[in-house]
Amino acid sequence: MPKIAGEARAARRDQIVAAAAECFARSGYHVTTMADIAAAAGVSKGTPYLYFPGKEALFIALYEEWDCGLAARLDAAVSELAEPARRSPRRVLAVVASAIADHVTENPRTCRVLMEATTLAAYEPAIAAKVLAATVASLDQLVGLFAAGVAAGEWPAGTDPALQARLFTAGLYGLMAQWHLAPGAFSLEAAMKTLTERWQSGEHGAGRQTKGAGP
Repeated sequence: MPKIAGEARAARRDQIVAAAAECFARSGYHVTTMADIAAAAGVSKGTPYLYFPGKEALFIALYEEWDCGLAARLDAAVSELAEPARRSPRRVLAVVASAIADHVTENPRTCRVLMEATTLAAYEPAIAAKVLAATVASLDQLVGLFAAGVAAGEWPAGTDPALQARLFTAGLYGLMAQWHLAPGAFSLEAAMKTLTERWQSGEHGAGRQTKGAGP
């Protein structure tokens, strides 16, 4: 009996989180209320509070737990590369960007909610802490990838891996933001491909250390 009760509670919690994702995607964080989420989940107004102390805690749970399988998708995309290509940071970068594009177009509502977290981080300290932790982890992985590419001669010597990681991330987020404003207005996959081609060529020149440059 305790096991069944625990499974039922977990299922109800997931139901509430799913309803929250739907509400946040439709109306945004500030407009959405806990009552809206309860209605979308088909539960009483007080039920969400049995699982979360408030809307902020629910949003943070959504941000932490709902990547829609993105991490698994990225791992699978990289593992599907043939062994020589898998050792090429340029090829890995291209595959990652392509997988992200596919993921966003297939899961637009949840991805839009996760992107909103970046804006909320400027005003909500608790959300900011979670966003910062996730951002640092993502940037660390990209820095490692670019550093490996420089060491392998795939990018010019003197390239700053940390700056490259930030520039590439900014490009990804910028394209995703534009696509979410008008889904279908352009091919996100094609745009991501164009973005990565600059890094694959090694001729973009962005993110290289410049001697004597000012602050």
